[in-house]
Amino acid sequence: MAELPLLIFPQAKVVPPPIARFGISKPHMPSKNRQVSRLTTQFNELERLFLADKAVLVDTIAGMEPEMVLVIETVGHIEDFQRAIANTPGLEWLAEWDDEFEPDDDFYTTNSKKEKTEKYVEGRVFLSMANQRGLNELLNLWKRWKHNQELPFGKGKWKDVFSQIKVIRRWGLQEQFIDTKMLEIWQEDLLYDYSAEEAVNFQIEFFYRKDTALRKQNEAVIKQLLTQLSGQIISPFLDYPSIGFHAVKANLPKKSIQLIVEKIHKQELDIVLLKLPSIMFFRPTGQTAVSSPSESQPIEAAPDSPVAGEPVVAILDGVPFSQHQWLKNRIRLDDVDELETHYQRGDRKHGTAMASLVIHGELDANELPLPRPVYFRPIMQPDPLSRNRDEYVPDEIFYEDRIERAVRRMFDGDGDVLAQAPTIKIINLSFGDPSRQFIHTPSPCAKLLDWLAWKYKVLFCVSTGNFSANFDLHISENDFEKSSDDEKIKMTLQAMSSTINDRKLLSPAESLNAITVGASHQDSSIITTMARRIDILPSPNLLSPISRLGYGFRRSIKPEILLPGGRQFYDPALRSGMPFKLNQSILPPGQRVATERLEAEQSASTYTRGTSNATALATRAAAKIYEVINTIRAEQPESVKDDQVAVLIKALLVHGASRADSDTILEQHLKTANNSRQFKQYASKFIGYGLVNVDRVLACTEQRATVIGCGEIREKQVHEYRFPLPQGLANTKDWRRLTITLAWFTPINPNHRYLRQAKLFFEPPKQTDALNLKSQESDRHQVRRGTVQHEILESEKVSDYQQGDELVIPIQCNADAVDKLDEKIPYGLAVTLEVKEGVNIQIYQEISAHIHAQVKIKQ
Repeated sequence: MAELPLLIFPQAKVVPPPIARFGISKPHMPSKNRQVSRLTTQFNELERLFLADKAVLVDTIAGMEPEMVLVIETVGHIEDFQRAIANTPGLEWLAEWDDEFEPDDDFYTTNSKKEKTEKYVEGRVFLSMANQRGLNELLNLWKRWKHNQELPFGKGKWKDVFSQIKVIRRWGLQEQFIDTKMLEIWQEDLLYDYSAEEAVNFQIEFFYRKDTALRKQNEAVIKQLLTQLSGQIISPFLDYPSIGFHAVKANLPKKSIQLIVEKIHKQELDIVLLKLPSIMFFRPTGQTAVSSPSESQPIEAAPDSPVAGEPVVAILDGVPFSQHQWLKNRIRLDDVDELETHYQRGDRKHGTAMASLVIHGELDANELPLPRPVYFRPIMQPDPLSRNRDEYVPDEIFYEDRIERAVRRMFDGDGDVLAQAPTIKIINLSFGDPSRQFIHTPSPCAKLLDWLAWKYKVLFCVSTGNFSANFDLHISENDFEKSSDDEKIKMTLQAMSSTINDRKLLSPAESLNAITVGASHQDSSIITTMARRIDILPSPNLLSPISRLGYGFRRSIKPEILLPGGRQFYDPALRSGMPFKLNQSILPPGQRVATERLEAEQSASTYTRGTSNATALATRAAAKIYEVINTIRAEQPESVKDDQVAVLIKALLVHGASRADSDTILEQHLKTANNSRQFKQYASKFIGYGLVNVDRVLACTEQRATVIGCGEIREKQVHEYRFPLPQGLANTKDWRRLTITLAWFTPINPNHRYLRQAKLFFEPPKQTDALNLKSQESDRHQVRRGTVQHEILESEKVSDYQQGDELVIPIQCNADAVDKLDEKIPYGLAVTLEVKEGVNIQIYQEISAHIHAQVKIKQ
């Protein structure tokens, strides 16, 4: 099959935006009398708690003004609430996020017949810091509204707030200790090797205060309180205004941990640390831990292939074995923190494996290596307390800090050191924080990646994280083996679905600007023996059993794509009721990678599996796409600006994704009466936009034409692209598929519930348009919630257009988390039209001729 080059759209035409017409449906709300009845007790409790907290804080911390963080859960939409907070003296806006609430007798949704439904009710959660004046002001407003008195000028928005409040309460132990699993972890720590003086490390995250003096005050107070409990600070304070992150690492002796745990259980909150309003979360510090097989086997000599040029790919990971014959002279190691000094012979595994996959792909696949060197910045090191010396970031260090310094050094330099890798367009992050699943709002690390991606216009490829727990299929090995492949798939998918809350993404996989990668159950290895291992998911078209599941922020599609992560087998359950256990053999199946042996041989390999591997292959695919774009830029220098390269790579990487072979299987085994109406959304948790075939976006064929474009767009602008329709398809019933992918980078607003400042989207063609297409695969609403919109449309119905007709694709830009968007937003666009191979319609030639004619006319 002949490979033909990608085509390029002429420059987009800027046209006026359409007039928006939409309405917002409102849920049922309780009457005012009912609200007064419901909320009076809650407001009284707030006042009581504030006075109790005040007594403890004032007696302990001299000069500290008592404060309280208010949690205001509302149903429905309340616009400009942030402004109402700002106009109320003594209240400071902290954060907000969207949420859903179970319907009850007061708040519920109705159908078209005004009948109550069981659908979840949309709402929001608002956080505000209140001092004595602020709480008094709020209580006075409440009492005026309660007694039907007019609210003061500028305070009218509080009418809406009071009528829509579901719950108003104090931020407290549930959020600080229980939701973060901190209490659970401390309880487990106290059960083993109890020594009263042994220190326990943890992380404290503060509510981000806009006032620098208040942030400094919080730092001084936390030092004082830790000292009172015989604890100490073990890291510098981290203060990142750009992402609203203020935190510190600390420790306490187990005797103090024991006291805190007891006080929490007894609800005796007379320890000031438990009442300090400035603390948002207590979190564990076990972070970014990765493990790798400890065994290996020899591998043949590496192929002789040239490597030259500046790197476009960077890897942030553990130190690689750069002298391995498959990696030698292909890595530019920048170990500025001298982390290699912490390694012993045989330790350098995970970074070596990731470098091997990025540079060579699976060694069993016999692919050509990347033509450029890879820039490698170590940020992890061996854990001396781990039996297998797994690699991690030490407790006393923020991995957000290591990532920020690493990326800044690439592009801006470090002190007197010049930028070390300014040509980088793709950064590989094949790890996640096992102590931080994504819940509600993006983690500080995810926000950091968003900010860095925007600032440096670089694409992060991030893994979803692995789920290594056992599989309980409620069946014995013998009965499982007797089952058909279809029955095995059904059992495993339903087991994954039943544990979906435990399988959430690991930070920073929820990053908006990054591409998040899950693992498919595929590899290029040849199985020589099963050795009693069991394939619990015998299908190459599904995600790996160890891959974590989406959604992303605001129910966006995460992971966006799946790439092979190796077939993961399991050890059998000896009898019904016992779980199947993860098998970690170095035997195939899996993905063969370079590794380091204890003997320091330079030709060792091993087989590994996981989402780290899939992410490395996504990075490799992105590097291949870069070379295609670079060739286009060499021939047409003005076609793609340097700041647009990474976002165009992002668009093309997703453009090669499809879930066509997966949807049928998921629907067959997971679709129920409860999820049927939104099954496309539900399925995206498992496969995102689908499995990627990168070869489809590197070149075209006679029956498949891909046209790319990119640009910078401002708020309320529309960029119009015109895709020529081939005459050979006019008025025919030949099967055809249109794929459109739009990707962009957005600046972020860490103080807004939407986070992303820029919302870009296009309207896909309708069934009444020329090609008579119908949307497939993804949910039409969900595709607009992230920073990639990927739509696939198909048809075999008669098309209806004439020679010279074009398909109009308008790209629109709106502000999302700001009142006014001041930035120009870079985006990439890819559009592919195809018919079945062998059909005698020269799609490529007809579209190419039309586009080249357009370019000549414009010139």
